[in-house]
Amino acid sequence: MDTLRPPRFSLSLLGTFALTGPDGPVNLPSKKLAGLLAYLALTEPAPQPRDKLITLFWGSHFEVQARQNLRKALFRLRHALGPDALVNVGEVISLAPGLVTCDATRLRGLIREGSRASLAEAAGLYNGRLLSDVNITEDAWSEWLDVERHRVETLAVDAMVSLGEQELQAGNHEQALESASRAVAVNGLREDAHRLILKALAATGRKAEALKRYEDLIALLKRELNTEPDPATNSLVAELRRTQPSSVAPIVKSALLQPDRRDDGEVFMKVLIVDDHALIRQALQTVLKQLQRETAIFEAPNSREAIRIVEEHPDLGLILLDINLPDRDGFSVLGELRDRDATIPIIILSGSDDQDIVKRAFRLGALGFIPKNTEREVMLSAIELVLSGGIYIPSEILGRE
Repeated sequence: MDTLRPPRFSLSLLGTFALTGPDGPVNLPSKKLAGLLAYLALTEPAPQPRDKLITLFWGSHFEVQARQNLRKALFRLRHALGPDALVNVGEVISLAPGLVTCDATRLRGLIREGSRASLAEAAGLYNGRLLSDVNITEDAWSEWLDVERHRVETLAVDAMVSLGEQELQAGNHEQALESASRAVAVNGLREDAHRLILKALAATGRKAEALKRYEDLIALLKRELNTEPDPATNSLVAELRRTQPSSVAPIVKSALLQPDRRDDGEVFMKVLIVDDHALIRQALQTVLKQLQRETAIFEAPNSREAIRIVEEHPDLGLILLDINLPDRDGFSVLGELRDRDATIPIIILSGSDDQDIVKRAFRLGALGFIPKNTEREVMLSAIELVLSGGIYIPSEILGRE
């Protein structure tokens, strides 16, 4: 009789734990069972001693109870994965060869390949911290998981940075910027990822934004590590400054764009709303319709669409910009808009009224700052004030100075 091969399972450990079998998702009854399967998958093909598994998952229990708990856990794994899922030889245990495909082990293999395609796949596999939802209150488990999380995160960020460097060399500047930004989102203290962002920004002609990012990096490293950027970063920035124009056009707050006129002489103004939430955009449209002028309203759910509209409509009379966008940091978008045209009034929309955010927005050239929970009447008055050449800061924020 032919020996039946155990069914193959797909195991996702990057982010939340998920196990999928031939018939769909498999729900394991406890976090320790999930942790046990994950540990065996991450350490295969090396068999694991029973004593080590006991220490990891039941180290705080009496030995008799701990051994009984391990036997129950192994029984439940066989029940969930099949009778031949585990190889038990003496006092060591391992998963049957070919039983499980695991995203974390796949990540390692892709990075070893090193091609642009494999690095892109590796970067795409990283959906969050290893086993982010598997919390087991055992010291040995916590220590092992901390080390493993750091190792896997480092591999993932290495893949993102390497991918970004290859994209940059291939002339794919936006893809390089996207990859580097994702690396920084995973580990904000990886200076090589920050440096890649500076290179990508410079390659797209956004040198002023790159220099601003460098200033932010200096503050970050000082605050978190009490150190300064390394020589490679400083050398790169020195080169950017040598090629940066000596003077930058100032932000002209009084020379607001004049509204257009229709063929019948009626005055109207073009307004761009940049926000990824449709309900917010709809609410802002309602406010704008109350202005004492006709408006042509454009909407953008992300930065790319916003830049496209700005390029197609250089005569915009107002931009309402959400500082939290899904595809790019809103401050960098504000900086790019200011580099493109210093005269368009830009009002920042934010779910936060943190003073540091407000100050940074005005430092980058915003003429207004409106928290999203602002009453519509107040919001309308704020927009009117900015359109008349003023600057709007909520009184409650001013009162904290």
